[in-house]
Amino acid sequence: MTKACLALAFFCLFLPLSLKAFEWGTATSNGREYVTLQSFCSFYGLGYAVPSGNEFATHSAQHSLRLKAGSPDIILDGVHFVMSFPVEGGDRDWLVSRMDVIKLFDPVLRPTEISGRHAIRGVVIDAGHGGSDNGATSRLGAEKDYTRDTAFRLEAILRGEGLKTVLTRRTDVFVDLYERAHIASLYSDYAFVSIHFNSAMPEARGLETYCLSPRGAASTSSAYLSRSDIQKLPGNDYDAQNVLLAAMVHSEIIKLNPGDSTADRGVKRARFVVIKQNVLPAILVEGGFVSNRMEAARVNRSDYRQSLAESIARGVTKFINVMGDKNMPLPGSSKGSTPASAPAPKVIAATPPVPPAPSGLAHDPLAPKSSAPTPAPTTVAPKVDSASATTAAAAAAATGHKSKKSKNKKVVAATPELSKPPEPAPAALNSAVTTNDATNNAVTAAKPTTETPSGPLNLSEPSASTPTAEADKAPPEPDEPPVNIYPTTTTKSSGSMDAPTVSTVPPVSNSSAPSTNAPPSTSRPSN
Repeated sequence: MTKACLALAFFCLFLPLSLKAFEWGTATSNGREYVTLQSFCSFYGLGYAVPSGNEFATHSAQHSLRLKAGSPDIILDGVHFVMSFPVEGGDRDWLVSRMDVIKLFDPVLRPTEISGRHAIRGVVIDAGHGGSDNGATSRLGAEKDYTRDTAFRLEAILRGEGLKTVLTRRTDVFVDLYERAHIASLYSDYAFVSIHFNSAMPEARGLETYCLSPRGAASTSSAYLSRSDIQKLPGNDYDAQNVLLAAMVHSEIIKLNPGDSTADRGVKRARFVVIKQNVLPAILVEGGFVSNRMEAARVNRSDYRQSLAESIARGVTKFINVMGDKNMPLPGSSKGSTPASAPAPKVIAATPPVPPAPSGLAHDPLAPKSSAPTPAPTTVAPKVDSASATTAAAAAAATGHKSKKSKNKKVVAATPELSKPPEPAPAALNSAVTTNDATNNAVTAAKPTTETPSGPLNLSEPSASTPTAEADKAPPEPDEPPVNIYPTTTTKSSGSMDAPTVSTVPPVSNSSAPSTNAPPSTSRPSN
């Protein structure tokens, strides 16, 4: 009895200490909320030294991070992400936006801490375009056929793993974008994956994955924060799940280009209809550029589409495992079946190097430049975060954030405070870390920033900036990825060996064309 009482007293004594929220260093710049890089690294157990130069690189036993002052591009665990706001440089310390800590870093680095985490029972697969909407086209085929074929392959793999699936279209028909999101709403506890293939300048190439922009942040392709960007959308209830699903799928599909970092166009943000109106964790995958001669030929190959489907399936399975604490085996190249009408997968030959696009793929997004480091923010003032709740209920009471029910009856829990992870930070917290700047020098240990930690980080919705007058002049964001139709007719010039003499689109051989024989139609998941 005495031992039991002592144990209870010991537990009660140390329980408040274990629940104490982490003390963050916070600041504001131009009306936007930030956390200091030092407190960021300390919280996530990453090595830290006062940044020297234009780039900062650090790592822990589990994670690695590279970022650059003045840039939204980061490399997290070898994957390219585009943040909502650039890193702010400074003399004492750098600043990372609170928006990105809450809406990107924490879900990716601590997925088991996502509020409202629940088991995923199946996947809604959306084959982009269809019917009168061809999507992007090349001389070899149309996007609408490639997306449907890839969707069939993904369905077969996932069903082979025991997961339920729903396709938004099984035939060559046009399905309205809002109808696709409505179909998804009929299946609670599913995830949503939309499949597309890209089109732009002939030089553009690579893979990218989109998830919904957080409320109060512009989309990746927008230079301004518009008034519509500060409105809450149905998909914003799943911001954490969205970015985690995108990260896990993107980390798998970029393996289709081993050793080619320029083909990783990144995890990006957008407000496409199928992801903003979705009440499921939702992403949109761009599987390559049909406007690029070499990638068009690659997309036209059935073995590539099979490998793309397998990569997406592995990312989805990783997401399902984390969300439901499962241990499903990841689909491998030898696992899963293909539709009966599709040819057997082949080994993908190494793709010859292609000159990268001038749209940001001309170099590593964090490669050193000759420009001077970004100056310190003009207005940086410490800000005390008044919230101190450590549970979901307390956070809801402190911030006024109420639990909501989505259309599919799932309860989205209120978000709690960020509490210090149980694992201790590395001993050499302020030890030197190596950066990849132009001189490739090590950043030596220096005096820590003088920013004073100001309390726990409130996980309620970050405050939205006021749109500027220029935002009203910005063009509206497209409802789906824009398509620049690649020419299907050419005129052969004298002496040219590259431009074929064609007046119509030549037929595609049966060995690589998407199958037009769809599996039996069904709109409900298998039991």
